[in-house]
Amino acid sequence: MNLFVQPIRFTDDIDAMTRLLTTLGLRVALTADKGGWVVLAGRAGTVALHSAADAATGARPGHTSLCFEASDLPALARRLTAGGFGDDGHPAGSMVYDEAYGRAITVTLGDEDLTINGTSDDLYGYTSTGVTPGPDAGDLRVTPIRFIDDQAPDRRLLEALGFALVGEANEHFTQLTLPGAGGSVGLHLAGDESRVIPGPFAVQLSFETATPLPEIMQRAAAADATTALHESEFGDHVTITDPDGQQIQVHARA
Repeated sequence: MNLFVQPIRFTDDIDAMTRLLTTLGLRVALTADKGGWVVLAGRAGTVALHSAADAATGARPGHTSLCFEASDLPALARRLTAGGFGDDGHPAGSMVYDEAYGRAITVTLGDEDLTINGTSDDLYGYTSTGVTPGPDAGDLRVTPIRFIDDQAPDRRLLEALGFALVGEANEHFTQLTLPGAGGSVGLHLAGDESRVIPGPFAVQLSFETATPLPEIMQRAAAADATTALHESEFGDHVTITDPDGQQIQVHARA
């Protein structure tokens, strides 16, 4: 089963966001023929762009939700049920339900719902470029950052999904990653959450790269985005102001 991190950005300017993300290094993997939906792949993980005007959830422009895409939802439902996230009164398969765009799983954590979309073989209404996460999809690894007071519930859920700890965990920041080209998620102590527009499983778009950060800044400038370089003992990163007025982070990969 393939599982990919897929933060969804709700935006009023999909074209401008697509231009910025492709200039930074992501590659377009899927587009909706009627517009309003674009999926971009990186070396690990994917990012989806969703028209805010068409959002059934009422998500505000600039809001980013943590989401995932899985190739085998029934198998994932069984894994989640075994991890204590299923409904004890129903078999694991009942976690999988149908949406207009395909099949999905919703996991409730506290008062928030996390969505895991199934990979669809039916491309009616969509156009695929054939690009998938991996070395042929550029040099950026998708690593969204979620700001929370208590890491424990999120970490338990991520580990049930198959994530593994990267390095050492601490109360300020913990990173977990999927195998292969699945992507990573960072759990950051709340305090910097003003960077994020509130909403269910709200995250900040973030990436890791082995490309020198000055080159990343040049790429962003080519898309008319402003940047700033930040150097610290915890690692260097670039902040990029995107078309929604939000800050994207690109971290130097150790």
